[in-house]
Amino acid sequence: MLGRLNKIARSRGVFVDKSEKGLLARANVLQNRLDSYIIKILVPSLDIKNGKIVNSAANLKRINKISGLKKFINEVINLSMYEYYDKSYRGLETRTTPYFDLLGATGKNDKKVIGNGKISIDGFLNSLFDNNDIARQLQSTIRTAINSNREVSELNTLLTEQIKGKEEKFGIIQSFHYNNGGYDSFQKYTRTLDEGFSKVLNLNYAIYAGGKIKTTREFCLSRSGKVFNRETIEGWNSQQWQGKIEGGDVLIDAGGYNCRHDYDWISYELAKRINTDIQKSTYDKK
Repeated sequence: MLGRLNKIARSRGVFVDKSEKGLLARANVLQNRLDSYIIKILVPSLDIKNGKIVNSAANLKRINKISGLKKFINEVINLSMYEYYDKSYRGLETRTTPYFDLLGATGKNDKKVIGNGKISIDGFLNSLFDNNDIARQLQSTIRTAINSNREVSELNTLLTEQIKGKEEKFGIIQSFHYNNGGYDSFQKYTRTLDEGFSKVLNLNYAIYAGGKIKTTREFCLSRSGKVFNRETIEGWNSQQWQGKIEGGDVLIDAGGYNCRHDYDWISYELAKRINTDIQKSTYDKK
């Protein structure tokens, strides 16, 4: 049983990794589209004379309003990113239910936990699309160019670097979704699903899974591969460590920012196979 559960959990872990990498790849494609829109449509719509952006009230008014850019972000970038997240979350759901099916879950349990996608849409995606900051950053660059009567070619170079990134630096859309939690959201969503199923099935023991790499925090190193009861895990919320998300929940955030560890929830009988000395959870009695 433990071997089969581990196989399913690791397979989902591979999917999470692919989803995270795919997120940055999708953002990269959209950065190219945004760059094309800015360079070919937005900048040429400004008053230009002798190859320079005219420092005029009309240009400043256009760039302060910038409704076309906001519409492009909402109708092209946001829509594409939303579709990517939604598809990835559905994939996580279909790769989570087989694990808990082995532990006694039914279709009824699935509906209780997943709720027809309401967890992903309401709890995870909304904050990732309030991205007027992208428009504001580009506005600021163009506004500065207007005020300084900058060469159009110089402005285009600055905008392209800002949008697409440079060398090891993320581009503007990649950075937004990474820094605002989009990259971490796949891990958080898996833990949210797992926590929901564990509550429905009254599973109060979990293996702290995910392995070790060079950047693994000491918090995770000391727990990786070990099994704990629920109250022990909950007790970690009162501890402090580097990378902890303040005000968060260790059941959802695990080791904190960029943490790649999961909780593989199991029964008391399975937990005893790993650690014969594990204490029975008081939650089992509830």
